[in-house]
Amino acid sequence: MTSLAALVLLAAMAASGAQIAPLKVPVGARATSGRISAGICTPLERRFNQRLATLFDVTDPLDLLGNTRGIYLGGFGAVFSAEVSLVTTPSITPFRSTISKDVADSIRQKKIQRLPFLKNVMKEMMHNMAATLVQVPDNEQMVLVVRFYYEPWEDMNGMPGQVLMRASRKDALAGNIQVEEQ
Repeated sequence: MTSLAALVLLAAMAASGAQIAPLKVPVGARATSGRISAGICTPLERRFNQRLATLFDVTDPLDLLGNTRGIYLGGFGAVFSAEVSLVTTPSITPFRSTISKDVADSIRQKKIQRLPFLKNVMKEMMHNMAATLVQVPDNEQMVLVVRFYYEPWEDMNGMPGQVLMRASRKDALAGNIQVEEQ
């Protein structure tokens, strides 16, 4: 199967909500630094959106704020970013002028509990990036950043503004991923 046909198949499966395994690299195959298609990131963007949107229970989901964006930078690697709220939070409205301390504390605790699950999924996503983007040379980077949205009334003390994961493609395949909370 050509790489273009494989990408089309991945895109079709992602759009249908099917679970997609990373593309398998034939034994002895090597990535090249040749021209890489501008649309190479699209299937992974869709897969990441679906994975993030279904990370928690449908009755209490993570709030995916916009679509995941990916870009390939020749000579550097692939960079993906997403913005989420770990909990769908209530907003200040004319009908709700304040958020009670009990509600705010409950949301904070839920976000603290959910952060490790998100990090595990991000590591899974890093591996999938490396396994799927076979055109990217082994020494180039795989970067995944998830930024967090907080309402103005939330206590952000000790909470990260984002989690950044980074590894060379080869290291991401092996699970050797640098994790940084900022």
